[in-house]
Amino acid sequence: MDGVTRIAREALNHFPVTFETLEFIARSANTIFKVTDTTGKLYTLRLHSSISESLEDYWNTPDAIRSEMVWLESLSGVPDLTVPSPVRNSRGEFVTIVDDVACTLLTWVDGDQRPTVTTMKEAEAIGEMIGKLHRQSSGWTIPDGFERPAFDDSRIMQTLAKLDEHVLAGRLPADETALLQRAGLKAVAMMNTLERTTESWGMLHGDLNPGNKVFHGTEARPIDFGACGFGYCLYDLGWTMCHIHPAFRERLLHSYSRYRPLPDRHVELPEGFCIASQLDTMSFWLGLPDWTEWLPDHIRKLSDREATAYLKGETFLFGGTPYWA
Repeated sequence: MDGVTRIAREALNHFPVTFETLEFIARSANTIFKVTDTTGKLYTLRLHSSISESLEDYWNTPDAIRSEMVWLESLSGVPDLTVPSPVRNSRGEFVTIVDDVACTLLTWVDGDQRPTVTTMKEAEAIGEMIGKLHRQSSGWTIPDGFERPAFDDSRIMQTLAKLDEHVLAGRLPADETALLQRAGLKAVAMMNTLERTTESWGMLHGDLNPGNKVFHGTEARPIDFGACGFGYCLYDLGWTMCHIHPAFRERLLHSYSRYRPLPDRHVELPEGFCIASQLDTMSFWLGLPDWTEWLPDHIRKLSDREATAYLKGETFLFGGTPYWA
């Protein structure tokens, strides 16, 4: 038994679950196991230990993890939204520490992952899901002691500095990286002009990429809230649309608007947040062991398409070819 599996088994001893099987699923920002108990009920066990060397320590502090569980517990009470629900341990606490590793247990969310959105119905379902999340967040009173990071300009500026270092070391293409950096500075300037109101700012999922949502029938369901934090609602929309073809984005926004109002500049602003969210996430990517194998090409494509259009003031949200196509 490896060390990670041993910690997972020890953690389960602290929860009111008699497990029958323990299946490793993945490791990235966290290590994920699928747990089946003796009655056939499924759970997700998370060991809060990242493979990225650049993930800031504050994401995995007990207080930050506990706060994530507090929000999930509140979200699980929303009748028309399916999310992972946290399970308390035998001491009534959300977080169990084993060998200095924070561990949490959540109910498993049934559904199928889809690498791409292929129908208008799927786009509608995603917009509806995000709208429900933001509707709950806007009306939720933040409890005392609640601690989650914010998606502000700090990580983006940190990424811009890291990109400089890697360009100088010859690990990233100089011209394309410089172009992306200029687009990032424009996006940061835009973000810093926005007001933080209950309509525009609150708790976000923070990482609604294709791997962090599943489809169950016609319903889209968010999973893995490990990157949740405070930010502009448009951040969630911008990052989500990075992974969706332009042909489906307008339908997603229309569906979202049934639950949450869109700003007047609902095309221009999400485009800026597409760029901003890419750079924010790049801070994590630059700590992955294999980033030199794929990130340079990612930057070339993103710079050639979205970043170039953004700097020229040309809209790319509803037309053209996305960087990943």
